[in-house]
Amino acid sequence: MSIEPTRYYDNFLKYFELAKKQQEDCNLGFVSHQDWDGGDELMCKVELYDVVERKYAGFSQLMNDVFYGYNEDHPYWPKMQKGMMSPQRNVVSRAWQDKQAIFELPEWLYVFMVHRLTGSAINYAQKPSGYHNTIIPHFYLDNTIEEMAARITNGKHEPFYTSIGYQFPAFPKPPEGSEFKRNGDYFMVEHVPKLVRQLAEWLEQGGKREIREIGDWLFDWNVDHGFRKFKFQYAAFISDIADWFPQYVVRESMFYYGTNAVECIKYMAKPTTRMSKEKFMDEVMEMVYKDTGSVPYNAEDVMCDSIRWIENYIRPGEMYDHLDFNKVWGTSDIVDHPTGRQKMMLNLGLVEDFNEFKSFPSDTKVLDMNNMTVDEYKEKVKQYLN
Repeated sequence: MSIEPTRYYDNFLKYFELAKKQQEDCNLGFVSHQDWDGGDELMCKVELYDVVERKYAGFSQLMNDVFYGYNEDHPYWPKMQKGMMSPQRNVVSRAWQDKQAIFELPEWLYVFMVHRLTGSAINYAQKPSGYHNTIIPHFYLDNTIEEMAARITNGKHEPFYTSIGYQFPAFPKPPEGSEFKRNGDYFMVEHVPKLVRQLAEWLEQGGKREIREIGDWLFDWNVDHGFRKFKFQYAAFISDIADWFPQYVVRESMFYYGTNAVECIKYMAKPTTRMSKEKFMDEVMEMVYKDTGSVPYNAEDVMCDSIRWIENYIRPGEMYDHLDFNKVWGTSDIVDHPTGRQKMMLNLGLVEDFNEFKSFPSDTKVLDMNNMTVDEYKEKVKQYLN
């Protein structure tokens, strides 16, 4: 192997095991996060770090409800039977009870695509985090793609776009004089129906497709129709296909890398020979798959969460305003990490009170406030510890 793991890689493996245990105990199990015995206060206080499979992440909770409905196939059925579910899950899963008998692959692909293009209903400041600003629950009244598309245009529903913790693609503008007021509405009504039907036909031709093969098909479709590639949103959409229609996907194949995953990988290993950026990241991913058994599209999401864990990420607002941001910390072993919210930043006097921040201090915000470089910070941490 032409890469050398760093101390961050060992730290990632530590996080992976913690998150795997919390997924089993809390996310899918019956233990509350507050009562969890994993020994990590951040993970007990903030319901974000309890996933090693995308299917159980906040941004996919709604998809579980609409796909499975209220029955024993639902992965959360044991909890649901005991009444351990949110009001949102109770309402949505019951409403979507019979959709498996009505929807076929194109209809489900349309649901997945609308979900991802509109922000995946995510808001990390709320609990539960995956039911925010979404039109998806209303689709239970519809039996065809055309009916779902018509619901988007009629405007008789709550706002259904959210960029809290997610990002929108650069939707094409509707033609001049069009009835569409939003670019996203135009794309989802006029173009997505054709896209998902052609994709379904291609997928059903037989055989499993690698994730990047499906990605190339989608990117090419967009480019051929004069649109941008929508890489971030389409990657999430392909993950949905892998989760709910695995018969069409080589789940072990290589995935794509979001911004947080790229940052995480950069810390986790160093190349020992000259190679492209993609080859380097793929080699790190192969190492992760070998050591954890996590398929790449799941491991990529774990990487995103692990860098948040190292940064002690808590989104200020609503459900987490009661926490003392000076006292809730994770158990990352990287005590001199230079970004995010770090205990050492308090110890060194770089921050007087993290509770005064109106937004999370991302990247090197704290260092920048103190006109300090990363190397200078690490040296000060070293001196402090000695």
